[in-house]
Amino acid sequence: MTTKKFTLGRTPRDPASPHGQDQEPESAHIDQFVAAREAETTKTFRMPVSLSRRLRIHAAQTGQTEKEILIRLITEYLDRQ
Repeated sequence: MTTKKFTLGRTPRDPASPHGQDQEPESAHIDQFVAAREAETTKTFRMPVSLSRRLRIHAAQTGQTEKEILIRLITEYLDRQ
């Protein structure tokens, strides 16, 4: 019986890549090109519970996601700077 190893969520490192950085499969680049979407990153920060609650309620009332609201607000803020 052979045991197979699976990796979820990440592409295995390519030892030939510079600095041992992870390489995205070419299909990921093609998918981004076809969808005309920019790659995303994750930001984590703390906020007051009351503000988080207000954001969640506003998102539900307006049919938006919290992510959509935050991206729009941050973009508007940075564009004004």
